Amino acid sequence: MTVLEEQIIDHLMKGLEGTNFRLQELLKRRYPNLTAYDIRLCTYLKANFSTKEIAVILNITPDSVKKAKHRLRKKLKLRPDTSINSLLDNN
Repeated sequence: MTVLEEQIIDHLMKGLEGTNFRLQELLKRRYPNLTAYDIRLCTYLKANFSTKEIAVILNITPDSVKKAKHRLRKKLKLRPDTSINSLLDNN
């Protein structure tokens, strides 16, 4: 990834995180055990980014994103039939 691409992604992500401020605050109140990384992951999931897209943004492997999503599901205490996206869409 070029420096320009990194700057563009950084700019877009800051804008995205700013627009979801209400969601982030709600998640912090309801789930105080969530880390900043977990909340950032929720922001990307709310924006309907794919696992591969999130991996590129965070500069990690898609498998690492899948593991992070699994850990997030456990922290949110979601039932197996409930998706993270459905929880986020309801907030």
